Amino acid sequence: MRIGVLYGGDSSEREVSLKSGTRIIAAIESLGHEAIHLDPRYIDLSMLRFYKLDKVFIALHGGMGESGHVQSLLDILQIPYIGSGVLASAISLNKLKTKEIWQANGLITAPWVLIQKTMSQVDIMTLCSELTFPVVVKPLNQGCSIGVAKADNDVQLWDVLLAAFEYDTEVLVEQFIVGREYTCAVLNGEALPVVQICSEEFFDWNAKFGTQSATYHCPSDLTAIEEQAMQETIQAAYQALGCRGWGRIDVLLTEHNDVYLIEMNTIPGMTERSVFPMAAAQAGLSYEALIEELLDHAKFDTF
Repeated sequence: MRIGVLYGGDSSEREVSLKSGTRIIAAIESLGHEAIHLDPRYIDLSMLRFYKLDKVFIALHGGMGESGHVQSLLDILQIPYIGSGVLASAISLNKLKTKEIWQANGLITAPWVLIQKTMSQVDIMTLCSELTFPVVVKPLNQGCSIGVAKADNDVQLWDVLLAAFEYDTEVLVEQFIVGREYTCAVLNGEALPVVQICSEEFFDWNAKFGTQSATYHCPSDLTAIEEQAMQETIQAAYQALGCRGWGRIDVLLTEHNDVYLIEMNTIPGMTERSVFPMAAAQAGLSYEALIEELLDHAKFDTF
């Protein structure tokens, strides 16, 4: 088959996407398929039909790769692609809509307020006073923890808000939840083994990709009962958003065993350091077998 691999792009997650795409291409070729390199920075996506592709593997992290725009184009062209469709992709990239849907479905997520760049400083600080320090600031439509920061007081809060507004005009300020951090991958509706995230510093972009101080452990420290309960919560969260194919949800586990949902990632990283292939390996799937499984379930939506 001729498999188009969409990777790179112009989002703030370009470098991670390039690493994911390079590894995916190697796996596709090792499976005996022809991999067509497609970087939207250098090609016109409206010309995709002329590549005569059998399927598309979307490895564009953030931006139009996860916003539903690419999925919409592929639906129109009737080219099967891996992962969630238009609506689930668009909702999952928007942290506010994701939290609202989870909350409406009885799932637990941290209390939050929505801050807009056009608000006055007085209005912003008044809204934020509904929460207690520490808080976490997140641009509304970014992944890879880009622009995410923790604030312990008013001065820090204002500084990290200004930094977050460099990435988005709308920002979530969430109550900081004390707990152990985990992430759980979902493959074709089934939760894979949970991965534990350990970091001596706040788990932001720097901990993931800068100093890389964070470490990932699979199997995790959860008991079998705790793991099953967390996987059931993850599957419910995944289904509530209407996702398909694959995805990864980050969570926090409190001392009272409450699972707090953090965010949904519809195009997980597939680099050497990424947790999705780590979880798949723990479930007995090699990297190549994982790619093949995803390709086998590629589809497009008709309207």
